[in-house]
Amino acid sequence: MCNKLFLSHSSEDSRIVAAFVNFMFKIGLSEENIVCTSVPETKIAVGNDIYAYLNKLISEEKIYVIYFLSDNYYASPVCLNEMGAVWLKKSDSLNLLLPGFDFEDIRGVVEKNKVGIKLGTCDNMTKAAFNDFLGILKEKFGINPTPTRWEIARDEFLQSALDNIRRFNMSFSRSYCIGDLENDGCKIIKRESGNDMITAMIDFEKTESKLCNIVVFNGKRDFTNYYLNKKNLCFEAYGDEGINCVDIELHLKDIDMPYEIYLNEDEKEFKLPLVQFCDSLMFWKMVSEIKFLFYRKKVKNKGKVVIKNLRIE
Repeated sequence: MCNKLFLSHSSEDSRIVAAFVNFMFKIGLSEENIVCTSVPETKIAVGNDIYAYLNKLISEEKIYVIYFLSDNYYASPVCLNEMGAVWLKKSDSLNLLLPGFDFEDIRGVVEKNKVGIKLGTCDNMTKAAFNDFLGILKEKFGINPTPTRWEIARDEFLQSALDNIRRFNMSFSRSYCIGDLENDGCKIIKRESGNDMITAMIDFEKTESKLCNIVVFNGKRDFTNYYLNKKNLCFEAYGDEGINCVDIELHLKDIDMPYEIYLNEDEKEFKLPLVQFCDSLMFWKMVSEIKFLFYRKKVKNKGKVVIKNLRIE
């Protein structure tokens, strides 16, 4: 039997990890069973040194580890240190690949060929993989949820992961002026609402650039099914009086495909059909960036622009 279920994850992925913790509670695990730094019920108590606590946990407790692997995970030195420490102890573990992250992206000491579970679908193969995972939890933690309780909780979590793949983490947004990286003619001044909203200041008086650019880094995501199912790129946005014309641009494979929209001072919801960016299926295999472009010739005055809830629907 294990003492603890340790969830190794990036804080940038806290939304889906919190949904997983809720999933575990529903099937019979308790707060005492789980260590997860992003959830109030399972976080490390105030007053503890986080690194000392985790080092003691990994060294002394009998733990089962779940790696929530993503681009965010590999960008975090803390996560990589956790991975290395767990590997040295040779604790049992499971790889959960978050939406947008593939098995070929796995690196470091985590075994690439070890069977894991890729989130972002709710099909029979994924459900079967989670049924195998339930067997591990029964063995290691002694839980025994009824079949109905298990299936409801499992499917709710898989659906939450599916919803997560359709949203874009805007905390990875960056702003800059093309050809002028020294000045702040385009500057993100605020992030809020759980990484779903940014506010940027556009001011061409501070730069000689002809183009200001806000980029939401998406990793490498396959939009093929979205395109085939006639989905839309959706968000809400508004701008000051002088910021009323914006080009939305998707970086597809090796090309950029733009779409022009118009803002006003009242918040407006936009639903842009993917097919209007590009009508060739082959290019939707990999989408890596979503850009908001502001051209000097189209901006009347300096001002703020707000972009919220970037998602696929």
